[in-house]
Amino acid sequence: MSLKDINCSSLIRNIKINRFLSMSIAINLAVYTGHFMFAQNGLLLMLAGINWAFLAVYAVFTEIVLNITQNSTLNSEKISNNIFNLNIIATSLFLLIIALLSGNKDYLFLCIIPVFQTILEKKTKIAGIILGVSAVVTLITELSNWFDFYLLPVNQIPAIYKSLSFLVVFGVLSSLGFVLAKTLTFTKGKADYMHSIATTDALTGLLNRREFNLRLSEEFARAKRHKSPLSLALFDIDFFKKINDTHGHNTGDAILKELGLLIASKTRTCDIAARYGGEEFALILPETSQSDSYELMDRLRYLVETEIFNKTKLPVRATISIGVAQLDFTDKTPLDFCERTDKALYKAKESGRNRVEKAPFGISKITLSKSYKVV
Repeated sequence: MSLKDINCSSLIRNIKINRFLSMSIAINLAVYTGHFMFAQNGLLLMLAGINWAFLAVYAVFTEIVLNITQNSTLNSEKISNNIFNLNIIATSLFLLIIALLSGNKDYLFLCIIPVFQTILEKKTKIAGIILGVSAVVTLITELSNWFDFYLLPVNQIPAIYKSLSFLVVFGVLSSLGFVLAKTLTFTKGKADYMHSIATTDALTGLLNRREFNLRLSEEFARAKRHKSPLSLALFDIDFFKKINDTHGHNTGDAILKELGLLIASKTRTCDIAARYGGEEFALILPETSQSDSYELMDRLRYLVETEIFNKTKLPVRATISIGVAQLDFTDKTPLDFCERTDKALYKAKESGRNRVEKAPFGISKITLSKSYKVV
C-alpha cells in the first residue's frame, strides 16, 4: 500500500463517521417528529422540519465529499488536507446548529468527534478552535437558559430524550474506539511504509545502498566481536550497457527488477541482499566461510545464466560476474572489506565474466630492515 492510499483510507474513514452521526440524529428527529405529529403541534413540527433540512444538507455534503475522496484522479495531499479541514468545520457547525435548534445539549458534546479526529491528524490548532467555539456557545446558552425554553423539541418529551441521548453517547464512544483502533493500525502502516521507502530500492525491492552500508557495519562489528565468519559478495550484470543500448532501458529495468526478485527468492533468509548501485548488487553472508559463499554464489550465477528475463515482452538472457571475500584480520573497516571484494569482482570480469572469483586473504606487509657491517 502506498502512502497516498494510506492517507486516502484514513480520510475516508474519518468522513464515514458523518454517516453514523447523521443516522443517530435522524433517529432522534424521527421520534420528535412523530410525537409532534401525533400532538398536532404546528410550531414544533416546523422547528423539527428545519432540523431535518440541516440534516439532509449535511448528509448530502457527506456523500459528495466521499465521492470526491474516493476519486483517485482528484485525490492529492493538498486536496486531502482541504477536504479534511472542510469536513471538520462542517461537522462542528452542524452539531452546534442541531443542538441549538433541537434543544439537545448533549449534541454539543458530540463535538468531541471532530476534535478527536483533528488531534489524531496532528492538527491541534483546528482542535483548539473547535473546543474554544464549543465552550463559548455552551457558556452563552447556559447564561441565557436557552435549553430551558419550552418551545424546544427536547423539552416536550424529556424521558425519551434522555434515553436517546444515552444511546447516542454510547454509540459515539464505540465509534471513537473503532476509529482509534483503525487509526493506530494505519499509523503503523504509514510508519512501516516510510521506513520501507527510506531503506528499500524502489525498482528491485532489495535494500538500498544507504541501508546496505548500515547493515554491513553492524555485521562487521558483530563478526569482529564474536570472531565469527562473515562473507561478502559483490556482483553485477555483464555488458549491461550493451543490453540497454540494444534493447532499451525498459528492458534493462525489467532485468534489474527480475534479478532482484530472483536474488530475494533464492538466497537464505539470514543473507542480506542489496542493490549496490546501477547494475551492481551485494550480498552480506553472515556466519559463512569463503568456500561456502563461493558455492552459494556459483549456484546463483548458474540460476541467472539459465534464467530468461523479460519473458512477456522481449525475452533476453543475462549473466553476472561475482567477487566474494571473507572478513579477515587485515580488514580494519567495512570499507577495507568492500575494497577486497570489489577487486575480486574486477578479477572475475577480467577473467572472462560469468564466473565467481575469491578474494585472497590479506597479508600484512612487513618490511625487514637489515644492517650490514662492512669488514
